[in-house]
Amino acid sequence: MVASKTKRSLAPAREQGFILAAVLWGVAIIFIVAGIFHHYVQEKIKIGIQAKEHFQQQLDLYSTEQTLLYTLSSSRVTRAGVTFTRQHITEYIDVEEGVVNTDPLGDEMLLDGTSYLGLGSSAFYVQDLMGLVALNAPDSSDLERLMANQEQNGQVWQQLLAALQDYSDANDTLRLSGAEKYEYERVGLPSPTNDLLRSEVELHRVYGWGEWLDAHPQFKWQEWLSVRRYSTMNLNSMPKSLLIAYFGLSEEIAERLVIERQKNPFMNLDDFFLRSGVSAGLTEENTRFFFGNEYQISLWNNGGGQAEMISLQLTPSGPYGPWQINYKYRTPITSKRDHEPLALQQTRLFGHTLGDNR
Repeated sequence: MVASKTKRSLAPAREQGFILAAVLWGVAIIFIVAGIFHHYVQEKIKIGIQAKEHFQQQLDLYSTEQTLLYTLSSSRVTRAGVTFTRQHITEYIDVEEGVVNTDPLGDEMLLDGTSYLGLGSSAFYVQDLMGLVALNAPDSSDLERLMANQEQNGQVWQQLLAALQDYSDANDTLRLSGAEKYEYERVGLPSPTNDLLRSEVELHRVYGWGEWLDAHPQFKWQEWLSVRRYSTMNLNSMPKSLLIAYFGLSEEIAERLVIERQKNPFMNLDDFFLRSGVSAGLTEENTRFFFGNEYQISLWNNGGGQAEMISLQLTPSGPYGPWQINYKYRTPITSKRDHEPLALQQTRLFGHTLGDNR
């Protein structure tokens, strides 16, 4: 009799225990589901924030690009670069004498590849193509000089130049040490175009050049070369690294030249000789001290990734607009330009000093 009462009293206790365990398991499952959902939401939020940041970076790059295109096509240029000072035309042009005053005003954005801050996290540089060595020039003396300073084996750089000439000339005649269709087929390269190079990247398709450039990473082809058709060079816009490579200067002398021309850009060849002490191989025919109408623009985000390279030609009288983009391509950011300051410079174009009147 007592045993039956004990069994009846234990039954509700067991039921309550099962109920409590079920409740605890249910609560645990709810917490697990809530944790999973919270993690899912946090990941989605993280992805959303990253997408927003990426979109903002792309917007900053695009806005910086469009601002630069407009500025380069509409602003006045002095011997130092693009000026943002508003002047009446009579302030810098003597109509009676027909003389244009190109003296610096002190607020110029440099066109020698100096890096600047753009909008948001973007950065950029503008490089006057007259400050670079021309690949498509009929006179290859500038390229020969550069190659001779970078490749000690004269036979090697002469073969490279011969292959480049065979690639771009309009015939299939094989130059001594050059390369035509047969040589390209033998190494599995596309046949030469028998036309001028369309971009600096195309140099990798020229017989022998791809291997040589890969083996010589110190040869900064993107910073030193352009596909211009004229060999004259602007000594006020040559990058510091090219001053070193082209003239065989030391780092210290090249840095001094850059600082000197930033303070007071060179006016002519005699002025350059006097203040630089560099004279070898320079003539009035192959040097200039003012900017051309072709530029290379590079845009990137300070966080890294890829840079967009743009080849720009100003066409103020063109039927389709004041500028023409010859090509665009993206390239990995492997290193900063060696003449870039430790902190990117701020130009009035994007700075708070710009004011409300522009």
